[in-house]
Amino acid sequence: MSSTLRIAVMQEQGTAPVTVFQLNGSLDASTKDTLESKAEEAIGSGANNLLFDLSGVDYMGSAGLRAFHAISKRIAVAETGPGKLKLVNPSDPVSRVLKTLGFDAFFEVHKDLDSALKSF
Repeated sequence: MSSTLRIAVMQEQGTAPVTVFQLNGSLDASTKDTLESKAEEAIGSGANNLLFDLSGVDYMGSAGLRAFHAISKRIAVAETGPGKLKLVNPSDPVSRVLKTLGFDAFFEVHKDLDSALKSF
């Protein structure tokens, strides 16, 4: 059985432009490269504020956490200037993983899109 991850990318406006990644499916070792590639594509196109909507993620393994860490390191040295990576509306399973492993202290996590956009 293979995992799938669907990613929709859209532009929103907070106090600054924000690239929103709406994720649906599993974020694990078999899908993390897809996420990293999409993020790299956005960063290469000038995006430096990234928001990941995790409401549709039904499973996230340690590889998903490593992907977010790699993306955050990449955006910190983006050519357009240091950017921000934030998470919004994690599903219950993802929220448990973030809290259990302490990543909710490393990443800014918002409960809704409006507050997340205003935070940029």
